[in-house]
Amino acid sequence: MINYGKQSIDKIDVESVSGTLKSDWLTQGPKVSEFEDAFSKYCGSKYAVAVSNGTAALHLANTVAGTKEKSEVITTPISFLATSNSVLYAGGRPFFVDIKQNNFTIDANKIEDALNMSSNIEGIIPVHFGGVLSDLDRIKEIAIKNDLWVIEDACHALGGKWLDKNGTVQKVGNCSHSAMTTFSFHPVKHITTGEGGAITTNSKKIYDELITLRSHGMNKNTNISEARQNGEWFYTMERLGYNYRMTDFQAALGIEQLKKSDSWVKKRREIVSFYDHAFEDLDEILPQAHPDKEVKFSYHLYVIQCEKRKELYEYLKNKKINTQVHYIPIHLQPYYMNNFD
Repeated sequence: MINYGKQSIDKIDVESVSGTLKSDWLTQGPKVSEFEDAFSKYCGSKYAVAVSNGTAALHLANTVAGTKEKSEVITTPISFLATSNSVLYAGGRPFFVDIKQNNFTIDANKIEDALNMSSNIEGIIPVHFGGVLSDLDRIKEIAIKNDLWVIEDACHALGGKWLDKNGTVQKVGNCSHSAMTTFSFHPVKHITTGEGGAITTNSKKIYDELITLRSHGMNKNTNISEARQNGEWFYTMERLGYNYRMTDFQAALGIEQLKKSDSWVKKRREIVSFYDHAFEDLDEILPQAHPDKEVKFSYHLYVIQCEKRKELYEYLKNKKINTQVHYIPIHLQPYYMNNFD
């Protein structure tokens, strides 16, 4: 059986995790900081915050951005549940906007339409579907014009590069067009830490808030007056936080996986080219559109449209090839239909 997805774990990965398991640190420790440093350098951002999973990354990003009761956040219903659920976790409400028919990313024209329909919209979460980048130049312009924040859901896009309107090569996660970018390290993604996720940002203020909220909202800054009076053990909790920490042995795996990311992304591009060539003369199959070869996306998925989806799915499964549907539209899920107009 050819599986839909499978992680790649080698001897070096195993030895790294094994070594960490024998160390003094199992939970969040020096390996997490080492992974964060490596990850921020890889993405080209000033800061990276490692967390327990991609959903936690989205939740914390929404919280720090200011999503709250009565906040509306524009995003797409063609994504995994976590994207819009994270808005709900923070107390807000997702405002779904349709996708482009050819590449399945959020339609910037429809974003502008949405802004004419509601005065409560505070932010935008574009999803880089399958690794194909949303129109970040246009989204950034809309956000600046309307005083909105942008959080990139790049859980499909680690390792990708793209050209902005000035012809400058941008790396996914460098936050050149957003306040924060979120990632997932689930085993089917580009690299894995088992479960895990990260948020990148160029803002020291945002970084400090993410670090605090990741660990129960605790502040152990020994420079504060109470610490000088009471001792270095003293801490305060100024905001309601969460236990969204990554473990050191997960980070050890992530460090080694990240070293191989570029070679894996190159392999993904080769597979995409192979499929493109195989399907180019088939009218029955319409693949997701993606840009010219000089734009180096990282292609988490190869998504097609076809008239007889169920029949094709079952045919391939009978041939021992597992596929998946991405995604059942979020706005058609019972919870959303029962709780929202």
